Amino acid sequence: MITTAPADFAAALPDGGRLAGLDVGTRTIGVALCDAGWSFASPDKTIIRKKFAADLEALKVLVAAQSIVGLILG
Repeated sequence: MITTAPADFAAALPDGGRLAGLDVGTRTIGVALCDAGWSFASPDKTIIRKKFAADLEALKVLVAAQSIVGLILG
């Protein structure tokens, strides 16, 4: 689901679960992770961008490894 409405995004998420914030640039993707209770977020890693397929695979690995339930771009 893609939305710009915070209420729609929150309603689509399961109760709890980690969120990841992505700061997408031309050379890197900065990643911050939030706790399962959505109380705080901390910087996690910087992904060095390559080709789209490699970037997507890096994000898939992150989502699986960290049990991410939602992504926030900004």
